[in-house]
Amino acid sequence: MIRQRGHQQMKTVPKPSRTPRRTRPGRALLPAVLLAGLGLLAPGGQAAQAAVPAPVPDLVCRLDAEVNFSPPLGVLARDAQVTGHIGYRDCRSPDGAAPELTDIVFHVHGNGRFGALPVPTFSVEGTGSGVWNTGEEGSLYFNGELKKGSPVPDRTVTSGPLAGDGINGLQIPVPRFDKIDPNGVAGFDVVGQVCFWNGEKGRCTAY
Repeated sequence: MIRQRGHQQMKTVPKPSRTPRRTRPGRALLPAVLLAGLGLLAPGGQAAQAAVPAPVPDLVCRLDAEVNFSPPLGVLARDAQVTGHIGYRDCRSPDGAAPELTDIVFHVHGNGRFGALPVPTFSVEGTGSGVWNTGEEGSLYFNGELKKGSPVPDRTVTSGPLAGDGINGLQIPVPRFDKIDPNGVAGFDVVGQVCFWNGEKGRCTAY
């Protein structure tokens, strides 16, 4: 096209039209292949994870316990003998492993210890034995601290029904102060909830 302006003639050259850049098949396909591969692997991995169910306890019980220290634990006596009982009441069996087991009281004995730093702590360790509502005998081992809102001391069923099960849960221990030595703790009354687990332990509060 030629335009006239005065005595000058200007020639305009049409701009070449841009053609879309062609991608190389190799580069375009490689991410797609990788994504497709990941897409194939991801669902499988998620399915594998989803296929693993959360642990379900053999038993869920109401905790009702009494722990006594002799002598009373405190600054003057940092070690004591432990006696008392650990009661598991109103038990139910979410996984159906032991629906016949509803109640047991373990009579316990062991050792208690007081620690003052960084905060006062009361730890207990020992064993207990009792009889289930079915007439079957059982025993357990316990070890841990008595602290409000803390997990119950580690416990393991050592004989009888559900032998080998681990026990966890939450506890609310209430101290009983000694009448003679106000700085000494004569024992604890403990309430809460516990769960018996065959293998991996889950959250007892979920039940």
